[in-house]
Amino acid sequence: MEDRRLQTQLRQKQEACVVDVKGEIDISTVPAFKAAVGEATESAGHVIINMEDVTYMDSSGFGTLLSATKKLRPEGGSIHLVGCNDIITRMLRITRLNTIFEMHASEDDALRALPTNGHVAPTADGSPVPAR
Repeated sequence: MEDRRLQTQLRQKQEACVVDVKGEIDISTVPAFKAAVGEATESAGHVIINMEDVTYMDSSGFGTLLSATKKLRPEGGSIHLVGCNDIITRMLRITRLNTIFEMHASEDDALRALPTNGHVAPTADGSPVPAR
């Protein structure tokens, strides 16, 4: 999904859906972010949000992440944030949201941290699908 100030792309990696995000997440771009995160939560039990290219995120973006977490947790799923900049990391700590989302320096770190609870099963071709 694209907006002039925000671009998102989804891809599957192992048992997770990765959302690559680039740009600013604010009240005017959050509909595109919300749509991408929503699609990710529908396609996998665990979602990795690659924030390496996110320059700004306001409360509307944090709210989107909280909503996704509320949806995934009862089903054993999780949200993992990768590569948050210093300002976003600071906001997550101030609001104590860093206790809700798992934060990682790299995508590989996030993949290693995924629980292996059987929530997502591979298909015959190796691509993950939700076991619902």
